[in-house]
Amino acid sequence: MKFGISMNMTWHGASPMEVARLAESLGFESMWMGEHIFIPAEVKDPKLHVVSAVPAEYKHMADPFVWLTAAAVATTTIKLGFNICLVPQRHPIVLAKQLGSLDQISGGRILFGGGAGWIEEEATVMGFPLKERWGRTMEHIRAMKALWSADAAGFEGQYVHFPPIHVYPKRPNIPILIGSGGPGLNNSYALRRVAEHCDGWIPCFLTPAEMKAELAVLRGYCAESGRDFARMDFSIVMPAANLGVGEMFDSAGALDGTAQDAARMIADYEAAGVHRMVVGLVDLTEENYRPVLETAARGLGLI
Repeated sequence: MKFGISMNMTWHGASPMEVARLAESLGFESMWMGEHIFIPAEVKDPKLHVVSAVPAEYKHMADPFVWLTAAAVATTTIKLGFNICLVPQRHPIVLAKQLGSLDQISGGRILFGGGAGWIEEEATVMGFPLKERWGRTMEHIRAMKALWSADAAGFEGQYVHFPPIHVYPKRPNIPILIGSGGPGLNNSYALRRVAEHCDGWIPCFLTPAEMKAELAVLRGYCAESGRDFARMDFSIVMPAANLGVGEMFDSAGALDGTAQDAARMIADYEAAGVHRMVVGLVDLTEENYRPVLETAARGLGLI
């Protein structure tokens, strides 16, 4: 099992360089960041793990492309992940350029978790209705892959179209993971998208039994789509609190934070087919980042 860390990295919080260097030295395989370019001042229906409001620190999220670039140049081996990038809010030409450049700078260490977003007012400000978010997300991913596939590539879609253009660097080997899915959701939509267009899946908070069942469904979808299930990358986001290696983060809402036996959980997820456990941490500050990471690493048996 590979272990990553995921947290809300704020502009006023811990240095991404220091966090990445420490995480790498402690044996974590990857470091993941989420994204909200902005948070609307008024959100009527948050719908995030049944929280009643968007967590206050979400409005202070740093830009993951800038922060992960800083982490990349400060480290040599740790992988750098997006959990998740809000794909429909970024033009695919710009996104292809940014990701290609970051993967080049990092020496091929990028893991791209792509998702659609969930705040209606956020989508509206960015120029599209929320109901179009997944159609736009998958079209943007297809356009981005087309740009990486040829010297001069064009694209004709429902939401995006452009004539043949040159966009470099070409990075067709960046793993593209669908960041969607969780308890009580119809995860078949996410699994279909993985099987048809992507390289893996990174859902949140599913139990080992749920993960095993969902991956069996995905195996069938891959067979239908002519994709090699064995080559896909499967991760699960799990709060540090549930593993008994840290406290619960602010956006957990009504999630049960009861600690379980970490070794048993890791073994069960591995048996279910999970390759990577991304451990959700509290927001990191200059004061707490070292003990938070060391506690998690120690609890997971990395040190």
